[in-house]
Amino acid sequence: MNTQKKAAQTRFIVAVSLFAAALISALSLTALGNRTDSYWVAKNALAPGVEISGDQIEQVKVALGESSSRYFSSRTTLIGSFITRAQSAGELISIDDVSDLAPSQRTQQVPIAVRSSDLPIDISIGEAINIYWVPEPSMGGVQIGMPEIVVKGAYIRSIDRKSANFSSDIALTISLIDSQIINLLDATVSGRLVIVRALE
Repeated sequence: MNTQKKAAQTRFIVAVSLFAAALISALSLTALGNRTDSYWVAKNALAPGVEISGDQIEQVKVALGESSSRYFSSRTTLIGSFITRAQSAGELISIDDVSDLAPSQRTQQVPIAVRSSDLPIDISIGEAINIYWVPEPSMGGVQIGMPEIVVKGAYIRSIDRKSANFSSDIALTISLIDSQIINLLDATVSGRLVIVRALE
């Protein structure tokens, strides 16, 4: 009988211990989930390309839980960085909406087509290039304008040499800074683009 009583007491103690452990765990998770931290928000509406200054952002305390990794905490210095997407007043600043580079220095990928004869035959992906614009001769056979460089320090991201099987053009994807994109697109309206391997 004593053995049965002791076994019942043991089961009761174990049950109480498990219940207490579960309760403490639940309370701990709730406390962690409700924990607030300081994050950066825009004080006023910010346009893309704006360089962040101290008077444009402020700290707020919020509980983000699992979403906290998507936003800048107050421990991160944002002054001097650049906004890449429009921000509304009071909006939390996402890590996807800020860049250390000014808009003129950020790179984009642009597809172009060039004649197979205007591209070094052994050029490969990742190489640095310069791009020149060469005017085509007019109806009378006279070349109007002089060749000029339109892009410096771009990089080859992809080469589709198979496209030359169906035409004389080779499709390229070029990585270049934002400020050079308009010059490149203007140059594709008329004339030819010549790819030149950039010297080290």
